[in-house]
Amino acid sequence: MSGIIARKDGKRQKVAFYDTSLMLTLKDVIKDNPSFAKAMLTKTKTAPKGKLRDIYGTKDNSSLIRKIFVVFIKAVLYEVAMGQGQFILPSNYKLNPFIKAGWLDDRVVRYRRRQNTFNDFNLLMTDYKIPYIHFYFHANSKKTPYLIYVNKHIYNELVERSNTEGRFSNYPREIDYFLPCVYEEFSYIQERQLERIVRHCLRKLIKVMQQGEEVRIIDKDGEIRFFRPLGVYHDQVMRRVVKKRINRERKEKYGTIY
Repeated sequence: MSGIIARKDGKRQKVAFYDTSLMLTLKDVIKDNPSFAKAMLTKTKTAPKGKLRDIYGTKDNSSLIRKIFVVFIKAVLYEVAMGQGQFILPSNYKLNPFIKAGWLDDRVVRYRRRQNTFNDFNLLMTDYKIPYIHFYFHANSKKTPYLIYVNKHIYNELVERSNTEGRFSNYPREIDYFLPCVYEEFSYIQERQLERIVRHCLRKLIKVMQQGEEVRIIDKDGEIRFFRPLGVYHDQVMRRVVKKRINRERKEKYGTIY
């Protein structure tokens, strides 16, 4: 959560810009669904004996579904951070969402530079611009794109690319380009099922962000966040989003009372 802490020198320091308790976790986005997970997790002929969840170290099949999706998302973000292209998400809509490297707003850059938070970047390479990974609903969308906060490993790739090349490719990459990373990591699960799992999870992620939600993904490598760049109004807006979410979930569970 956002808040203020006291430092050793007696001054107070803000430790987070946004209240992350307002965000959904990946478990909220991809809910436990034992029947779906069991149907999707089909073993290959070469798989060892035992349950797949035990082979891959998860407590249940639904957790394994989420673990598969995390591997996919990190592969996408690594590719974008390394400047190798953008990811065109599969969608039922005519205009597909996409993830690509963009630039932070100049006002944000000036403010953050005064706080010495961009010392890792060689700003001469990027004409004093700071790269940041964005999620766009589509090219002509009026919705403000989400920003994607990445873990330290992916961040280091972003810094390296910025400081050596200063530019990021927009070459389009689709889902098939990234699936081999998932196939390699989960080689005891049938490939066609892994693709279905990833597509299912992407649809879930897109849906909640279309509803205005923010999402945080936490694993052993750190944290990834899909968040809305709303500045000082962020928490105020997100509380309204959370209120709508709670009312929607209550309606789905209990129905409308007239």
